[in-house]
Amino acid sequence: MDRISSDGYRLPLIAAASLLLFGLAGVTFYGWLAFGSSILLTLGENGLSWCL
Repeated sequence: MDRISSDGYRLPLIAAASLLLFGLAGVTFYGWLAFGSSILLTLGENGLSWCL
């Protein structure tokens, strides 16, 4: 049987990509908490609040 040789770069690459995505999600969540009400009010004034 052929064994697939696993290079040692996959795990750190996946960990870095996951950390980047979680960080981006955290920044997005913080932005929604900080500015969500003004975003919804602005969209409501423009009639776009139902497009979310």
